[in-house]
Amino acid sequence: FFFIIFSKLLVSTAHSQIVYINMERLFNESMVGISLNKQISDINNLNEKNIKKIETEIKSEDENINSQKNILNEEELKKKIANLNSKIKEYQNLIKKNKDNINKKKIEGTNVILNTLKPILSEYSEKNSISMVLQKQNVIIGKKELDITNDVILILNEKIKEIDIN
Repeated sequence: FFFIIFSKLLVSTAHSQIVYINMERLFNESMVGISLNKQISDINNLNEKNIKKIETEIKSEDENINSQKNILNEEELKKKIANLNSKIKEYQNLIKKNKDNINKKKIEGTNVILNTLKPILSEYSEKNSISMVLQKQNVIIGKKELDITNDVILILNEKIKEIDIN
């Protein structure tokens, strides 16, 4: 039974061309992919700078409270500790918000690229009599000639050079 299905699959693919594309390379080497990655990196670096600044302020306030433990009365100490705990909670929320924002921007940018890529792949497939395009990660073994990544990167670079995710 398996042999019959496999032989039918072989016969049907003999008249069609199946190729593959390396999407990871496309996102890392195309101009629009490089643009997206740079913007994500810039946002991440800015976020980290702000996080470090807040972290330093919190550490400084914690050291200040520890040095004043014996001087302050219990009521003032509790207020300062509550205030510090509130700042720590805000700090943790900011980290989470920044991560969520980065992920959202990555997804939005990736979707823009994919929406631009779909018609490119359709047109390329039609022109070159290609029946199926697979992602390289799903291909165990494939001839180098069946890799269309370079061609698609060149076409994508002509269509779109950069996107703005801000």
